[in-house]
Amino acid sequence: MSDAEDAAVPGPEIHQVNRTFAGVGAALGLFVWLRLFPFPLATASGIASKSHPHLGPLLGFLAMLTLVPGVLWVAKSAWGEHWRKALPLAPVGPGLLVWTVLGVLAQVPVVLAWAWAVGRTVGLPTLPNPFAAVGVLGVVLGAPLAEEVLFRGYGLARIRELGGERRALLFTALMFALAHGSWVKLPGTFAIGLFLGWLVLRTGSLWPALLGHFTNNGTVYLLNRLDLASSFDPVKGSWAAVAVLGTMGLASLAILGSPQVRGRIRGLNALT
Repeated sequence: MSDAEDAAVPGPEIHQVNRTFAGVGAALGLFVWLRLFPFPLATASGIASKSHPHLGPLLGFLAMLTLVPGVLWVAKSAWGEHWRKALPLAPVGPGLLVWTVLGVLAQVPVVLAWAWAVGRTVGLPTLPNPFAAVGVLGVVLGAPLAEEVLFRGYGLARIRELGGERRALLFTALMFALAHGSWVKLPGTFAIGLFLGWLVLRTGSLWPALLGHFTNNGTVYLLNRLDLASSFDPVKGSWAAVAVLGTMGLASLAILGSPQVRGRIRGLNALT
């Protein structure tokens, strides 16, 4: 072999670097797509909401929806005729869907307990109201649809082929959590990102993740409508109340995740 040919062969250390950072670029790309595709309508939404309170949220909702064709365009650029890997829509049974909804609802008390504990110790920061930006449709319908296609559709499949299933699950959940822009929300969004990604890997379908995301955001909307944070202010100061709420949620999650229950859910066995 000539010197030129020998220099063209990458050394083992380069392969090691590639393995170490496999999928990192694709994960960071998820952030780019999330900001890039909705940007024109999102900007228009911010401008319109100052003088047209109904038009602004409508444009915000449409801005979220523009993410879907944008991500599918990226998928087609990456995979060509196999772009449908970004939309794994295998049918699933009703038992799995019910179990998914119960799993999402069980984490709500845990998230509330965390928020109350943070509020009692360091104080909750003032967070922007997502309903003001994209409206009810945007939060309950637009965001789950767009984010699932991006993170659990394209993102999970792309990083999985670059760095494996575990890395894909971890990276997509982390990007999903960071995209929500709040350290208070980060543990909860990271956990639900892991759960939804795990569901897609297990079932080969985006349907459970979509339903779980709809359920989560719909529950957030109802809690905001009922203003439960204000209603529970007197109780919020009690560490006992925080402990009871968190324990209830964790116990429910433990029951739903136990082998005895999980083993009875048909369709939850694609990944061994």
